[in-house]
Amino acid sequence: MRLLSTFTLSLVVLLISNCRQAAPTGGEAQIPAIALEKTQCKLEIDGWVFRDLNHNGKLDIYEDIRQPIDARVEDLLAQMTLEEKAGLMFIDGTAANEDATLEKKPDDKGPGARRPAAIENISERKLSHFNLWQIPESPVIMATWYNNLQAYAEATRLGIPVTIASDPRHHFSENIFSMQANRFSQFCETPGLAAIGDTALVEQFADIVRREYLAVGFREALHPQVDLATEPRWPRISGTFGEDAQLSARLVRAYIKGLQGPALSSNSVAAMTKHFPGGGPQKEGLDPHFEFQQGQIYPGNN
Repeated sequence: MRLLSTFTLSLVVLLISNCRQAAPTGGEAQIPAIALEKTQCKLEIDGWVFRDLNHNGKLDIYEDIRQPIDARVEDLLAQMTLEEKAGLMFIDGTAANEDATLEKKPDDKGPGARRPAAIENISERKLSHFNLWQIPESPVIMATWYNNLQAYAEATRLGIPVTIASDPRHHFSENIFSMQANRFSQFCETPGLAAIGDTALVEQFADIVRREYLAVGFREALHPQVDLATEPRWPRISGTFGEDAQLSARLVRAYIKGLQGPALSSNSVAAMTKHFPGGGPQKEGLDPHFEFQQGQIYPGNN
């Protein structure tokens, strides 16, 4: 049941991200989108223009943004192979090329160089979720790369769009657990926000993150980090709101509201709170991301 819920949520985020967008208002960030004129298959029905994502010449329920999300999910599920369904359950790291191209380059460097190119994962492994580790310096190049990747995904059998995610990018730290900010706004780390303790400020910060993410194509935030900083040797304390559970809960709620709004919509960035089942009290401060300490250990015989 938990896996089914996760899978369904993945499809909902994908379908929302593929909806026709209204013009942004009130300073709303413009979400990059592939111009319909550039798509190979279009359907014009009742004054609406739709993408023929599965290239069958007719409007399927999952392609019709006027239909309820649940109906669209069920229709898409019925057309997917087991391999395609399994692909939605995984996320892999990737990098965006500095020239907005999609192919892997022989001189690639950094963590993204150790992973397959996103287009390889899309075509061979049916993945559609990616954590973008390395980004171009220019936001324009980043948005262009995103549009190019969506165009590639649109040409696949069912035209399932990709979801691009990011670990926190709006801070100053540069270490193994942080992502380069480049042209994104930079703020203090979350313990600094916790020291201020202002929920309105945290919500405003998250709203800035949301708008800047949407401007270049990020639709999922791999944050906030809600672990409690109860082991001083643990190297990920800088991503938490400290050791106070009540304060953390209050600020995380504001953070999620700033990213998602009152409900997931076309102007939301989906928040993935982490880590399950909760980090912080790591044995000897060792993080379970590493092979030599894979496990969660809690005091009190739990």
